[in-house]
Amino acid sequence: MAKRHFYLQWDSTDNCNLRCKHCYHGGKDSHIQTRDLMSIDKVYSMIDDLDNTASKWDMRPRIAISGGEPLKRLDLYDILRYTQDKEMITNLLTNGTLLSRRKSKDIKELGINTIQVSIDGIPETHNEIRGREYAFDRAVEGINNASSEKIEVVVSMTATKKNQHEFEEVIQIAYEAGAKRVGFKTYVPSVELGSNDPLYLDSSEIFKLITHTNELTEKYDGKIQILHSDVLFQILEPDNELIDDAKKEDKFLWGCAAGYRSLSVLSDGTVYPCRRLPVSIGNISEGITKLVLDSEVMQDLRDMRKMRENTLCDKVVHCRGCRAISYAVTGDYMAKDPMCFKDFVEIKDG
Repeated sequence: MAKRHFYLQWDSTDNCNLRCKHCYHGGKDSHIQTRDLMSIDKVYSMIDDLDNTASKWDMRPRIAISGGEPLKRLDLYDILRYTQDKEMITNLLTNGTLLSRRKSKDIKELGINTIQVSIDGIPETHNEIRGREYAFDRAVEGINNASSEKIEVVVSMTATKKNQHEFEEVIQIAYEAGAKRVGFKTYVPSVELGSNDPLYLDSSEIFKLITHTNELTEKYDGKIQILHSDVLFQILEPDNELIDDAKKEDKFLWGCAAGYRSLSVLSDGTVYPCRRLPVSIGNISEGITKLVLDSEVMQDLRDMRKMRENTLCDKVVHCRGCRAISYAVTGDYMAKDPMCFKDFVEIKDG
């Protein structure tokens, strides 16, 4: 049986060449480094800690290096080389615009597993969301460059009010550019605006998008793999004995791993349970084991009994909802996911 992964997403820098409307950094200075950047020695220490912790818990370490734009970090190659020396699963999350043929070749030679590139719709939509007229063309060129070097490219769309009807176009773009996989993640509204955020999708809209994605999965079978990465896909899966057993023991089976086996580290070392859940649980210098086991927030996120009581949902062991969206809309990361369409599905079926 394959080992589970302990996943760490690390914002290597806040610097970025784009000005994305949905960026979780937020603010007018979201594209520049305003925090104290972790030194390379601290980064190495974090990677060592991830490697040791995963081994201790009989998991495989996995790191996703994001930003900002990670290709803006000058010592990125040294860091990638360090993760590869430890045989660590390493993914690079990039906007693709700086992914030249030369850089693609360098990354391939370093042995990086996959690169994720963001595409948020047709050219006009993507450029508007990303804040630069060149964003789409350069992102597609970046996918082509990486694919030509035999790097596995995953295309990811952030689903919002603005692009919710363009996922099939994104699938086609990804396929033609040489990507191997494509998926979407729902936009988490800003804490300041909550459900009034103009990009926020409601439960009926996410239901339509997910059911349409299931149809597209069949349509594009054999061409490109369509990822069902959003936790709410699990709502459409049938109940089984595993779920019944999990309910009895207050354990979770699938869905969000926040609180269990994932962390997000900002460029200054601040740690969140998830990059989209802006609740600090400490600094990475405190050590991963301490942060996971001792943080009250992480303990809450592992308390399935409390989560079931708060959400009043019998499927919470199956998907756990998105704790980040719950927090953004209600101020409570243990509340019911406002995007959840379970009740909507039951009404339709009834």
